[in-house]
Amino acid sequence: MWLWIVFAVLTAVVILVLMSPYRSRPAAADAARSAFDLAVYRDQLAELDRDAESGLIGKAEADAARNEISRRILAAEAAAAKETAQDRPIPVWLSFGTIIAVPAVALGIYLGVGRPELPSQPLEARIEKAVENQDMVAMVRSVERHLETNPDDAKGWSVLAPIYSRMGRFADAANAYRQIVRIEGASPGLLTDLGETLVMAREGMVEAEAVKLFETAVKADPGQMKARFFLAMARKQEGKAQEAIDLWQAMLDESPADAPWRDAVKQQMAEAGAPASALPSLPKGPALTEEQMQAGQQMSSGDRTAMIRGMVEGLDKRLAEDGSDLDGWLRLIRARVVLGEKDKAADALNRAGAAFKDDARATQALDETRKALGL
Repeated sequence: MWLWIVFAVLTAVVILVLMSPYRSRPAAADAARSAFDLAVYRDQLAELDRDAESGLIGKAEADAARNEISRRILAAEAAAAKETAQDRPIPVWLSFGTIIAVPAVALGIYLGVGRPELPSQPLEARIEKAVENQDMVAMVRSVERHLETNPDDAKGWSVLAPIYSRMGRFADAANAYRQIVRIEGASPGLLTDLGETLVMAREGMVEAEAVKLFETAVKADPGQMKARFFLAMARKQEGKAQEAIDLWQAMLDESPADAPWRDAVKQQMAEAGAPASALPSLPKGPALTEEQMQAGQQMSSGDRTAMIRGMVEGLDKRLAEDGSDLDGWLRLIRARVVLGEKDKAADALNRAGAAFKDDARATQALDETRKALGL
């Protein structure tokens, strides 16, 4: 009961403090300035009339000056009226009515839709039922507690590392990968994963520590394409665009045609200034008839872009109806990026993740695409 009273008092105090500037809004200085301006303008008008009567100023000049002074008088009177209206304080009854009404309405809504009778659930209880309730935070904490007493359990660290990455806790993910390396040794795959985590922690910057990890991984296993991708990225960030393009081109030359990361590599090459022959190809879509291809050649650039967007929208619609085509999702995501629609690409990636949430291989391909495209 006391807790509710404390909350009510604090709410009332906060509302009172917030409303205090409106209850008394002194504008004496502004009002005095407006009154002074009006007095000056009226004196100027009277002096102008005297000068006109004595012939010191011509009629045309006097009329123009009189119009200007009259305009200033009207503006000053309007300002004075506005300041007078603004100076009216909020009635006391309205202030206290607000202090009472806001907490009362909030409490009524909470009692109507909330569950105040439910007891709080401490972390211990959440951990005990973490798997049953699919409580990711509690599950992570459960594994963390296990590792506090079993720091050499590589399997536990292997579980935590990718989860930390998905949660955006890249520093913790890097520490987890380091623990796995300490326990199991520095395999090329682990070094690549650790380096990638460091890149994510630096918001995409491939710094010296990550470069060393990638170089070690590639030296031990040249097939570590992810490590090679980031080494090329490091060259690009250093301003060595041609070296980066050459490294990426070598990856394309050695990879199969259906490698999921090919378009991401081509996208990076395009941004680095690669020739048109290495730019990303158009997204695969419905097959075009010969007539459509001829028509496309005669279109303007804008019309061709509209046609491509129409094909992409068609692919999106088809996948919305039947989301079982992983290759279709990957084409759609890459197409959205190529068209500069990163928000729609991210949305497609999330929808694909939901469609393949129980398929580990598909989930891995989507995660790699997300990282490669910077989504």
